[in-house]
Amino acid sequence: MQTDDIYMTKENRKYLKENGIRHTGKALGRKPKQVPSTQEKAIRQMERNQRNHIEGKFGQGKVKYNLKKIMAKISDTTESWIAGIFFVMNILKLSKDFLCLFLTRLTNVLFQKKQTYFQYTNLLMTS
Repeated sequence: MQTDDIYMTKENRKYLKENGIRHTGKALGRKPKQVPSTQEKAIRQMERNQRNHIEGKFGQGKVKYNLKKIMAKISDTTESWIAGIFFVMNILKLSKDFLCLFLTRLTNVLFQKKQTYFQYTNLLMTS
């Protein structure tokens, strides 16, 4: 589970432990006597890196899509606004990905046809 450090209180940690949920937050207290293996360190680092992508999307929503300017008074309305903003962000990301994929395939097809045309003309000239 990936969470902000401000939510990793003792009570929340206890709840996570009781329910068998692993979190990426730092452990409380002294450092453990056993040093974690390099594989465990790599897994922890990868999980923390995934959190960076999530934080980046929240920042993008706040700055570019005015997520920080929601002024709704009813909690249901606020949740609807937030869901709508993230829906738009996902649609835009999917459309960009689709456009990039389409243009990549189009250039590959055009390049291959151009290449075969040059091969054909070279073949005619050498014959």
